[in-house]
Amino acid sequence: MATLTATRPSAGRRFLLGPGLSILFIALWTSGFIAGPIGVHLAPPLTLTFWRFALAALVLTAVAVVTKAPWPKTRAAWLQLIVTGVLMQAVMFGAAYLAFEGGVSAGLAALVNGSTPIIIAAAGTVVLKEKLTPLQWLGTAVGFAGLTVAVAGDLEAGPGIVFTLISAAGFAAGTLVQRKAGGAMDLRTGAAVQLGVAALVILPLAALHGGLALPVNAPTLGVLAWLAIGNSVVAFGVMFFLLRHRTAADTARMVLIVPPLTAVLAWPLLGQAVHWPIWVGLLITGAGVAIAARRRSNPPATGTASGAEPAPSD
Repeated sequence: MATLTATRPSAGRRFLLGPGLSILFIALWTSGFIAGPIGVHLAPPLTLTFWRFALAALVLTAVAVVTKAPWPKTRAAWLQLIVTGVLMQAVMFGAAYLAFEGGVSAGLAALVNGSTPIIIAAAGTVVLKEKLTPLQWLGTAVGFAGLTVAVAGDLEAGPGIVFTLISAAGFAAGTLVQRKAGGAMDLRTGAAVQLGVAALVILPLAALHGGLALPVNAPTLGVLAWLAIGNSVVAFGVMFFLLRHRTAADTARMVLIVPPLTAVLAWPLLGQAVHWPIWVGLLITGAGVAIAARRRSNPPATGTASGAEPAPSD
């Protein structure tokens, strides 16, 4: 009688799904908070945003056509991609770049963006009728407290703070929409549609706010290429891939590394010294997200208790 033996993944695959892609994702996600402020000093923020989306959408569409990737087949699937493209791309990045133009530091922007797990956890109780454990409620409250400390300590950024909060709200809302719809999407065609929609939304706004002409020089084109390919294509692709193979709680903990790493790198690279309220906020918010993202040791037999998610699952 033949015996069946389970095949263990190779050491290379275990590294790829473990620390390998995690390190790559953290590096790419952090780089966006460094390249973004550099970019808005080289070109108008919405102009840069439009061309980022347009270039990334073009690349992904070409990849989808060459690899014969499946396109959405139902009206509901198209609608979901359109809505999430507006929220998770146009609102998130358009507002983020306006915030950078308004003087918001890279460290604070990364912190607010990294707080989306607690925003999603709180909003999910209303939108998705999800239940949080007392420990998750505690983590959510702690996270909001840390965010309040950080934002209150950087009020000199003025209206830029508002754009930062709008950016985080757009990302969180897009995540909730995608989770509520519950449909899977092909990473190539789904992202191409989202980015194409975002480009169309930003196009008239960019025309009114700075125009569509992008300065043609090596620094500007280099930053654009990095934001479009490195962030919009590769970073989001890695994020979606990790969420398909790992729990959202694991990814939430991984995202905790991005804000402090951004704050440390922004000092020598951007000349942005991080004030003490942001460091305090980083510690408090990080603790809150870590608590809220903890797995339940004994999940109930019926129903789900959703932890905080840093990004949309598909």
